[in-house]
Amino acid sequence: MKTQSLVNTVLMIALDCLFCWLSWMGSIFAFTHLFKDDYSLIFVTNSQVYVLIIACAVWYLATGVYKSLWQHPGIGSVLRLTLAVFLTSFSVYVSLRLRLGYWSNPGLGVMAFYFLLTMSFSVRLYKRVTQTVIQYYSRFFNKEIPQEPIRTLLVGAGESASAFLLNSSQHGARPRKVLGIVDNDARKHGYSLHGVYIFGDDGSIPGLCKRLDIDEIVVAVPTMKNEDLRRIVRLTPTNRCRVRVIAGLSTDKSWEKLRDINIGDLLGRPETTLNLAGIGGWIKDKVILVTGGGGSIGGELCRQLIKFGVGKLVIFDISENNAYNLKAEFEAAFGREMRERIAVRIGSVQDEQRLEEVFGEFRPLVVFHAAAYKHVPLMEQCPRLAVENNVFGTYRAAMCARRHGVERFVMISTDKAVNPTNVMGATKRLAELITLGLNGPGTTEFVCVRFGNVLDSNGSVIPLFKRQIEAGGPVTVTDPRIIRYFMTISEAARLVIEAAAMAAGGEIFILDMGEPVRIMDLAENLIRMAGLIPGADVKIEIIGLRPGEKLYEELLLNEEGLIKTLNDKIFVVKPLPAASAEGAGAEEITACLERAVAAGKDVREAIKRFVPEYVY
Repeated sequence: MKTQSLVNTVLMIALDCLFCWLSWMGSIFAFTHLFKDDYSLIFVTNSQVYVLIIACAVWYLATGVYKSLWQHPGIGSVLRLTLAVFLTSFSVYVSLRLRLGYWSNPGLGVMAFYFLLTMSFSVRLYKRVTQTVIQYYSRFFNKEIPQEPIRTLLVGAGESASAFLLNSSQHGARPRKVLGIVDNDARKHGYSLHGVYIFGDDGSIPGLCKRLDIDEIVVAVPTMKNEDLRRIVRLTPTNRCRVRVIAGLSTDKSWEKLRDINIGDLLGRPETTLNLAGIGGWIKDKVILVTGGGGSIGGELCRQLIKFGVGKLVIFDISENNAYNLKAEFEAAFGREMRERIAVRIGSVQDEQRLEEVFGEFRPLVVFHAAAYKHVPLMEQCPRLAVENNVFGTYRAAMCARRHGVERFVMISTDKAVNPTNVMGATKRLAELITLGLNGPGTTEFVCVRFGNVLDSNGSVIPLFKRQIEAGGPVTVTDPRIIRYFMTISEAARLVIEAAAMAAGGEIFILDMGEPVRIMDLAENLIRMAGLIPGADVKIEIIGLRPGEKLYEELLLNEEGLIKTLNDKIFVVKPLPAASAEGAGAEEITACLERAVAAGKDVREAIKRFVPEYVY
């Protein structure tokens, strides 16, 4: 970038020197013919030309003319250029006095000044003036400024592509020109669809993009698998083409709109089908409390619950900003009626007195417990706080729910609770044992829902990668072999609600996370989606596994059995015997850990007693 800027400056200096010479030659020509004064020989000699060039270059540089942005000129830019032209013209005029031995006609210098000023402004402002003239012309004659069409390559030659071609004029304000089609069905190659030639399979995308000068690739295959979409992204030339996909077909098969691809498309999880009637009948008109309701998971739970018509939604969170922003979001989306149906209460699940106040005020019938510390490396540094929040907080919230007659208590767990190698996962496993250990005689049903990573959550790696890409890199990957399960936040929240609806008490529900994703592939795809080249434009740096982190996450313990439910995305497991003990088990776990915390002991040893599979 600096080299390009230097080249541009040198070219402008040469152009300004040429203008200076032309302005003086034009002025001399005018005076020679109009006033019969002859100064032409003065500028034929090399010495006088050198004076002119040096004066122009020095004064233009000294006044900062080449540091001004002429796309948006201001009064300062105009004054600097005018001063530079004046000083240059005056310097040349003085040099004439020294050369001739007398002062030449002042009009000669004045005319040269105006010639040079006019040419200097014209070369810098012609784009701005041209655009302004076109805008005023189009406004005066009520005509639109013609736009260059979007040069488009279509992926797919089926019914969807046909509908797209027939309705391509509906896609935005700019015209669109489809120059070619690619399709992996070899039988279609060499034919045309609505006059557009089908060149070959998707392997020809790089060559066609270069040959046809493609601006945009449109994927017109609604059922395309994630691995095929990832392949198209890899084949698309970076810094050149935009990849977009269909947003859906209406009943008349015409296209509604296009949208950019997102990381969810590349993961390729099919849309979840929910039992809407069953969910709505279970939670409609009930008072529901969500702990950690302002966080990423808790917040999405609140958004989904509102759609199912809860009677009252209580958002309980220690972060006032998160809770307030979520309520403001609901009021902006649904109007003033939400004020009566939503309540925000600030507090910590570790504060038993505050929990009693909130439960006593609203008498919730369902509690979704999403409050937890989730960042693995941070919890490795402060295991005591992880125990106090994830274990003691869960126990106090669950006991409060039992005392106030809550119908169902749903604890949000994580795949890191399985064979944990970190404090966060181990404390979440303890939270599972405590929650299920409280299930028994009484009105409250205690259940857990376990799933993996969600896209764009506060603890997800994806927001980190995006920030690193925006900063120019490097993108930090802990290990090239590391894999993780992912789903969208909205899908996770909907499945949690449906799992809770089918619970009878004492279950651990497992959400189907689909195929595991290599974090290295995820990082490379995010870089490509930003129009950059992995390893060239943005470096990928391997930093090694962080404390407590493991290569592969699991969703099941070896001793647990998997049972299908009516939803093929939700499974229920038979809990371990240790998790089925009534009240005493939960009390014993909590009491032991409280003694370890009070004595200042290493809480990891106390955790190991109840989670023998924990390795640290």
